[in-house]
Amino acid sequence: MGDGTTNDAEAFRTTWDAACEVEGGVMLVPSGYSFLLQPLHFNGTYCQPNIVFQVDGKIMAPLLKSEWEKVDSQWILFEEVSNGITIRGNGVIDGHGESWWSAKDLDVESTDRPHAIKIVGSFNVTVTGIHIQNSPKFHIFISNTQYLHIFNFSTSSPADSPNTDCIHISNVQHVEIHDTVLACGDDCVSIQTGCSDVRIYNVNCGPGHGYSIGGLGPNNTEAHVSDIAVFNSTVQDSLTGVRIKTWPGGYGSVYDIRFSNITMTNVKTPITIDQNYHGGPKITNDTNAVAITSVVYENITGTYTSRSVFLNCSEYTPCRNLTVASIDIVASEGSMLQGGDEEGAPYCENAYGRVLTNTTPPLQACLLPEAAGPPQAVGYLF
Repeated sequence: MGDGTTNDAEAFRTTWDAACEVEGGVMLVPSGYSFLLQPLHFNGTYCQPNIVFQVDGKIMAPLLKSEWEKVDSQWILFEEVSNGITIRGNGVIDGHGESWWSAKDLDVESTDRPHAIKIVGSFNVTVTGIHIQNSPKFHIFISNTQYLHIFNFSTSSPADSPNTDCIHISNVQHVEIHDTVLACGDDCVSIQTGCSDVRIYNVNCGPGHGYSIGGLGPNNTEAHVSDIAVFNSTVQDSLTGVRIKTWPGGYGSVYDIRFSNITMTNVKTPITIDQNYHGGPKITNDTNAVAITSVVYENITGTYTSRSVFLNCSEYTPCRNLTVASIDIVASEGSMLQGGDEEGAPYCENAYGRVLTNTTPPLQACLLPEAAGPPQAVGYLF
């Protein structure tokens, strides 16, 4: 009906099934209408190639948590669309997450809050034009998918909305994310285990938690990430800028990572590696850690509010083959750290690599030379 009060989920499901019957079928969400949807599952198993989900109007979740007919791990699910799907338009998808965020510390665990959009087990996915806002949890979550292209896309939720990643990918290969504007309460882009061949560029991130790989290896699990490049992008008013985070006790590999041509503004910690994620300031006694090797930081500039560089690596599986060049990060104007306070100085623990140019802050003494460390960690292929 599109009146904003009637549940239109069944009409959406019927329209999807009809669009699936023809190649290039288009499911249109027309402009000028607001559609209330209870949790909805679009199954693409029998879809003809290249279905289009065209959102020109507004799609809304129930306003209050108590109004949801059921609580699933996602609100709108696209599953097994193996012949290609494009989600496009100039409309808005509103997850109405406010009541979920306030309930986080009361009766709703993080794992119970639904993602706004989830795409699973699909091939050749394009997302463009749409705006997703106020998701209860992740704004868009893609997993077990190959060939993902996201561009001219945007998200928004407040900086204090908990665990609301803008884009979250897990076990996704061959990814391009570009020309997007991302604002949320957690990672702007979160890259999880199984991801490779990922290119992120011309992205504006903030508020949020920056561009993150991980956390990898929770509960002593195996994780692998490789061939990731983030470049020609910005971060502002964020917890971190570019970050690799792994849980103590995990194992596997992160390698062939490049962060280049990134501008930071008022970022708490612009450059971060933390192999003790959620474990405290120092590495725990776990002898296992996800191996981090071959990471390049190049032409990263801007301002920080707490610490410019934080490289907290494992004694047993140290970070290896880090390369740093053309770093110019200074304390934000008006910051208590502007006078060179040691609290804002770079922190490096068990981090081995090379500094190719003069940097601000000076990093030559922060990184250990490769020859001083144990044998080079061997990466794992997945």
